[in-house]
Amino acid sequence: MSKKIDIYTKLFGLILTLMALKFLFSYLNVELGWWLRNLFPNYLKFNPLGLPKNTSEMIEFALLPAMVSYLALSYRSLGVLRLPLLLIGVMLGLNLITMFTTEQDFLGSIKYTLKIAAPIFFFCVLVVHYKRTGKSMEGLLKKALVFFSVLIVIALLIFNESFNRGAYRLPVYFSGLHTHSYVLTICFVVASYFLRKNIFVLIGFFGLSFAFLALGYGVRTIMVFYLLYIAVALYLRDDFIKNAYVRLVVLAPVLALVVIPSLQGFDFDRFSSGRLTMYTKKFEILKDYTFTEYLFGRGRGADYVRTTEWWYDTKGSHNDYLTFFVENGAIYLLVFILLILSFLFLVRRSHIIFVVLIVGYLLTSAISNGFAVRALASYWLFTFLAFIYVQHLKGKFSFG
Repeated sequence: MSKKIDIYTKLFGLILTLMALKFLFSYLNVELGWWLRNLFPNYLKFNPLGLPKNTSEMIEFALLPAMVSYLALSYRSLGVLRLPLLLIGVMLGLNLITMFTTEQDFLGSIKYTLKIAAPIFFFCVLVVHYKRTGKSMEGLLKKALVFFSVLIVIALLIFNESFNRGAYRLPVYFSGLHTHSYVLTICFVVASYFLRKNIFVLIGFFGLSFAFLALGYGVRTIMVFYLLYIAVALYLRDDFIKNAYVRLVVLAPVLALVVIPSLQGFDFDRFSSGRLTMYTKKFEILKDYTFTEYLFGRGRGADYVRTTEWWYDTKGSHNDYLTFFVENGAIYLLVFILLILSFLFLVRRSHIIFVVLIVGYLLTSAISNGFAVRALASYWLFTFLAFIYVQHLKGKFSFG
């Protein structure tokens, strides 16, 4: 028994170490783009060890086997966690079918599934470990928050500025501007949990952090996610805000009558950065699909096309559901949705914060390349979800 415990402990320690290294070296992946082409990229300017640019991605080849090994050894302890793992297995099986029907390479075919699955594996590892040991996960959560905060400050102090939506933005650390914004937002979400006791502090923190996110980086998808979270968090914390929400619901029809007429002539395509043009293009492509292609897709890369809006480069749908449908087919898309929704049924009644984070995960995929294809950010999100889940099982999680 002591040897088994020792194996579990060592494997868990290895997983955490690899995870820390993955985040630590993610700055090497940051691309400068055309607007910053005169600057030196991080992998040339801040790389004393001479590490490869994709070091963070290469760590995944050790991290994934370590997590799978831990879960295999813990099979009897998984319980209801077997359901999401089973659905991941189904997705991998569908990837293999798509690989054979489209003659794609193996790693290319399973790439999206691995991005989706790896953070879920980490969630399961965390849940099993803390259920087995009986320890509190709060210490790990605080250490992770401090670790990410230090990296964010390092980026602000010494890294290159970034560029988004026609303006120069603050420096980023985690792989790129969008992924960095996602990781930063989960830092705000986790920090809000520790600040929740004082409603005035919490409201002030939400205001300042949202302004920092909006003005510093301007990534709209994660701003929508954060606004949704803020709305629910404040609803849970204050009766006055609850009453204000009720009034807003009552006034919603009146507000709609005022707002809708003003939207006539509004260029939604430009506002969405060409997404409507891209969606139209993809629906035209789908009209030519065979029955087999509807079921299993056309394989990796089929989602990338040029449009009148994005004439300068091939782009994906900026909608994960459409991407999965085009590349992997309708069955894969359905299983993906079932996989994420399955987390809502791991306990009889999930906490509303857990629910809103899952809904937010799905929402980001509906309006952009969301958490589903940003594994680095999803690792951090699922860490907090694991904390909520473990605390909820103990009857100790509260946002009040």
